[in-house]
Order: sequence, then C-alpha cells, then structure tokens
Amino acid sequence: MKYVIKIVINLLLILLLFNESYGQNLNNNKDFITYYNKKDYSKSLAIIEKYLSYEYSKRIQYKRIPSNLITLKGVKNDTDLKKIFRNRKVKNFFIEPDNRLHILHLYAGRCYYNLKKYKNSINHYIQSLRFTEIDNKSDKVFYELSQVYKNFNKFDAYTNTLELAYTINPDNYKYSYELGISLSKTKQKKKSIYHLKRFIKNSEKDHDPKLYLTIGNLYEDIGKYIETEQYYKKYLELKPEDPYISFSLAFIAFKRTGNYSLAVKLFNRSLNILPENDIYRRSKSFEFLGDIAYRNLEYSKAIENYNKTIEYQRSIMKDIRVIEDKISELNKKINELRTSLMKDPEFDEYSTYEFVLEDAGSEELKLKKMQSQLKKMNPGKVRWFIADAMEKTGNLIDAVKFYRNAITYNYNPGPARERITKLQLKIKRGY
Repeated sequence: MKYVIKIVINLLLILLLFNESYGQNLNNNKDFITYYNKKDYSKSLAIIEKYLSYEYSKRIQYKRIPSNLITLKGVKNDTDLKKIFRNRKVKNFFIEPDNRLHILHLYAGRCYYNLKKYKNSINHYIQSLRFTEIDNKSDKVFYELSQVYKNFNKFDAYTNTLELAYTINPDNYKYSYELGISLSKTKQKKKSIYHLKRFIKNSEKDHDPKLYLTIGNLYEDIGKYIETEQYYKKYLELKPEDPYISFSLAFIAFKRTGNYSLAVKLFNRSLNILPENDIYRRSKSFEFLGDIAYRNLEYSKAIENYNKTIEYQRSIMKDIRVIEDKISELNKKINELRTSLMKDPEFDEYSTYEFVLEDAGSEELKLKKMQSQLKKMNPGKVRWFIADAMEKTGNLIDAVKFYRNAITYNYNPGPARERITKLQLKIKRGY
C-alpha cells in the first residue's frame, strides 16, 4: 500500500513539474512563431494547441460544472436551481488582458487561415480579441479577420470588420481603398466614392487610372453627371486611347451635361479609335454628331453626319437580309425532313432534322439581336431629320424622299404625310 502511495505521489510531482516547465516554455519560447514564419502551419498549430490546453487547464473559474453535480442542499423543493444557473448574466465579450492567450489565439487564427480552414480561423481571431484591450494597434487584427471573412464568402462580415479596422486607424489609407472597391459593387455608392476619393487624396504614388473610372461609374449610377464627366476626363487623361470610355463620356457630355464642344471632340476621337466592326457605336457617333450640328443650325453638316450613320444602318440591313435568307433555306429543309419523317417514322436522318432545327433557332436569335440593334440606331428618326434639314436648306425634292423613308420606318407618319403634301405643292408652284 505504501509502495502504491509513493508511486502516486511521484506521478503527481512529475505532472506538476511538467506543467511548470510547459508554462515556462510558453513564456520564454516562441517556437510556434518560428514554424509559422517557415510556413509550416500544421506544426505551428500543433504546438499552439498544446499551449492552449495548458493555459486553459489553469483557468478553473471558466470551467463549467456538470449539471448532475448541482445539489439541492439548502434549497426549497420548488426551486429550479438549473434555471437559476441558466438565467445568470454571461460575462462581457472582453474577458481580461492576457497577452499569452491573445498571441496564441491570434497565431492559431493565422495558421487556420493559411490552411484554408476559415471557420476555425474566425473562432480563434475572435478569441484573441477577448484577451486584449482594443487600442490604436488593433486595426491589424481586425484587418486580418476581415480577410478571413472575405475568403469565407461572408461579404457583410468582411466589410463590417474592415470598417472597424479603418475606424481604429483611419491613417491607413489602404483600408479606404479596399472599402471603396468592395462597396462599389453594392448599393452603398456614396460611401464607396468617399473612400476612393479619400485614398486618392492621401496616397502619394501614381494611381491606377481605373480608380478614376470607378468613381466616374459610381457618380453616373447616382445621377451626378457633372462629377461623372470630371472623373471620366481624369481617366482619359491617362488612357486617351480607350475608345469605349471616349464614347461614353461623349454621350454623357451630349445627353447629360450639355457640353457640346467636349462631345464633338470625343465622338470624333471615338471614330478614329473604335474598331471598324463596332458598327453600333460608330453609327451612333455620327448620329449624335448630326444631332449636335442640327441643334447648332449647321444643317449641311448635320445631313453629312446623318448620311454616314445611314451607311452603317445599311450594313446591318444587309446582314439581316443574309440571315433571313439563311433562315428561309433552313425552314425549307426542315419541312422536307418533317415530310420524310411523317411518311417513315424510322427515317434514319432524324438526328439531321434536330440539328437543322437547332441551327434555325440559332439564326433566329441572331436575327432578333440584329433587328433590335437596328431599331436602336433610329433609322426613322435619322431620315426625318435629314428631310427636315433638307427642307430648311431648300432641297425640297430630296426632303420629300426622306420623309417617305421616315414613314417606312413608322417615324412621325402623320406629320410626315402633311409635310410631303405641303412640299409637293411648293414644288408644283415653284415657290
């Protein structure tokens, strides 16, 4: 018996010495950081977990007493003691400053993040914050946590945590950059603009031109076109050969801000740098140049530009006719194959019938897209304004022709007929 007691005492002494040495190891050594820096995250994590086990083994006040050990001694029979325990207020999120537990949980969070175990990483980051007071250096932890949420596809948590990092340290303008970019894809357009402008104002290096473009897009989304024009111009100062933004800014200058001189300049630039096969934008550029010239009472120039847009419209019409002929041929073949299948259900070209049906459907989709594009090119409206400009310059015979063309496209058919009648009388009278 004495021998057994001696063994138990020795074991207890060994455990006590082990715990003491383990605690000293935690205080004096940072071996888990060494492995972390070597990117051996699994090894680092294994050491951290051992340290955490030791630390929490000492924190008796946070251990939960099993409910089956709760006694009713000295308590009245009708008292629900478990309910009393359940209704006790929990402690605040912050427990106490403990740098050892803060560092251990922080590195555990980092290890799990690099191992792509984001849920575990989030838990440890949150625990690390429970053992440190928030100060002006805590932004880094919140920023790291925001990146975990981002990779975990928790967008709201990502932006909220990133905003916490920004609130703690607003002088880190990278937070504003990231907030601005991430919020630009949400309804929080104004907040995105604020952060992106703040980043541009306070960062010294040359900015990515796309930042100006993004801010311009955001201003356009909220209907502030003067600011949109301003930031698109800044973008084009750095990227003058971008044909699509040149066209977009020209459109805004013409339709939204009334800056006709800028619109003319950029529509002409667009025509010089747009791809030749971009028929729609090239056609619209000439149409809008015609509109501007017409409003400035430059009727000959308006007619010239309108005629150029008609050339692009004719190109689309030609493609439409080609597709219509192709669809007609496919429908003819479909009917022939259908007739054969009706006569012989086991006709061996059934698969051919299906392929032809699919081709016909594809061509019909192309046709609808082209017809929609032609409609957006305003063929009726363009011909009406050519007719009106010709009427104003005294070319009455051609004016009648273009009014009739406008009727063909069902553009102002009633007024067009009235004008044709009046012009025909003038032509007949000679004045």
